[in-house]
Formats: sequence, C-alpha cells, structure tokens
Amino acid sequence: MNHEVLGEIVRENGKSEGVAQVPYQGRTIQFNIAEDEVSYEEAIEIAASAVRQLEQLDARAKVIAAEGLTDGYNDGWNEYDEVQEDGSLLAVSNPELTREEFAAKLTLRSVNVTGNMVDFFYDDENMFWGHWVIVTSMNGVDFSEAYAQIFG
Repeated sequence: MNHEVLGEIVRENGKSEGVAQVPYQGRTIQFNIAEDEVSYEEAIEIAASAVRQLEQLDARAKVIAAEGLTDGYNDGWNEYDEVQEDGSLLAVSNPELTREEFAAKLTLRSVNVTGNMVDFFYDDENMFWGHWVIVTSMNGVDFSEAYAQIFG
C-alpha cells in the first residue's frame, strides 16, 4: 500500500500491521503500525500525523526523556566497571549531564504506533548500557501526558 505521507507500507497478507520507512534528518526511521483499540486505517492516520509533526514531536519527546531520566542517569548509570585485558576491573565515572546534554545524546531510531499508543525509540549513545530510551504517549500524537522509560 502506498500512502501519501508514509510512503510504501509493507503489510503481510492478512496481518493487521504494517511497516513504513520514513526519511528523517538524513536517516530512515522505521514506523511499525498496528491496530489495537482503533482500526488499522485509524492507526495509519495517527502514524501519518506523527510524520507530519515529526520534528516537533521528536523535540518534545527528548524533553520528556530528559526530564524523566537524567536524574537516574546521574545517580548511577554514569558509573560502571570496565573489564581490562588482564581481567581486572577499572571503575569508570562519566560526568553528570544536564537535561540539555542528556537530550542531545538521543537519536530517534523507530516509532511504533499501536492503535492510539505512540512509542518513540531512541539510541542513547550507550548511556543506559545498551537499553533503549522509549517515550510513550497513550493518546496518539498528543504528548502532553507522555512518559519516558528505559527498556531492554
């Protein structure tokens, strides 16, 4: 299926989900689209709305992530032991980050639209040791009550 905003949406026969590849800031963002409490067609329109506002939503989601996760990063995720060649451990302590510095380390990689729920998945320059930073809105592209978490 070709959509005017999302481009080609690849959907396996009979499945109520699809995948679109959307260009954004010199890279490709994968949009995974699935029905849930709304129809597949409505989920597509939520995804299209997200694409139309992607720059603003990305900026808003980064602020939400920074507000929700910077303190946790500064309270211990910035410290770890690194295994050396001889098997010994070297204590590493990265500097604490401001919210602005934290947000600057986030790069949007994919978006899930599951019914009316929208999740932004971020690469975080390994701040959380390989986990994803996810910002979730339970109300479509209205991120006024969205929240951030780490996953993986």
